[in-house]
Amino acid sequence: MTIKSLAVALFSAEDAQQLMPFAADMASRSGAHLTGVMPLEAQVPFAGTEGGLVSYGAAYVPEWQQAEADAAADTFEAAAAGRDFPYDLRQQPLGSQSAEEFLLDNVAAADLVIAAQCPPQRARYSQRQLQEQLIRRSGRPVLILPQGWTPAPVGAHILIGWSNTREAVRAAHDARALAQPGAALSILHVGDGSDGLTCREDMAAAFDRHGHPVTLINRERTAQDTGTMLLKVAVECGADMLAAGAFGHSWAYDFVIGAATRELLAHAKLPVLFSR
Repeated sequence: MTIKSLAVALFSAEDAQQLMPFAADMASRSGAHLTGVMPLEAQVPFAGTEGGLVSYGAAYVPEWQQAEADAAADTFEAAAAGRDFPYDLRQQPLGSQSAEEFLLDNVAAADLVIAAQCPPQRARYSQRQLQEQLIRRSGRPVLILPQGWTPAPVGAHILIGWSNTREAVRAAHDARALAQPGAALSILHVGDGSDGLTCREDMAAAFDRHGHPVTLINRERTAQDTGTMLLKVAVECGADMLAAGAFGHSWAYDFVIGAATRELLAHAKLPVLFSR
């Protein structure tokens, strides 16, 4: 896949400051069109009555939220203006569909969506929900940039988390699209069984045909969860990006046990590509 349509999800002014240097540089290197997508969840006033909650008045965007959206738009424009790629900014109009649906509709045509890791203490609940639904429902590969990360090209050495799932297969192929020419690819399998290892060898051979040296890594399952293991091995092998299938388990599993996806979202210190 050639990256020719990029989308950057801007949930806050802080996101814009963090994401735009990387997104603009990637658009320039790829000759891609860059679309900024800014969802805004309008507030609807409610009043309690004997019959329950009743809405009154028109939907509105609080002043602080509009000011933050304006600041994000200014950051986007400042980073993109005068650069050698086409771009457009899509800010959700008041009274349109939900923020989630606006976001999903406007990233549907992107080859890649770039978004920011939610700040551990400062993120609003709506930001976390938008981020999760972007990964779960957009059908697009989503590259999450970690907090405090210094923008730099990625794809010189990619660690791919492997399991015998559709999500892992998609992540492997999506990762190759971001790999630099001749980039090293490492494919990690966590667990004692051999399920899916033949398919992993086929994937390694396919990568080799594209000119990528491949290292196969195996780790036994320990008390650490898979997400923690992926992050540990990424450091050990010197990867500059991690790729993994996202939310491969049921909603019940996610809620009761906790998923590797959420571990990566919360604690990654390097860019992580999620595919589903």
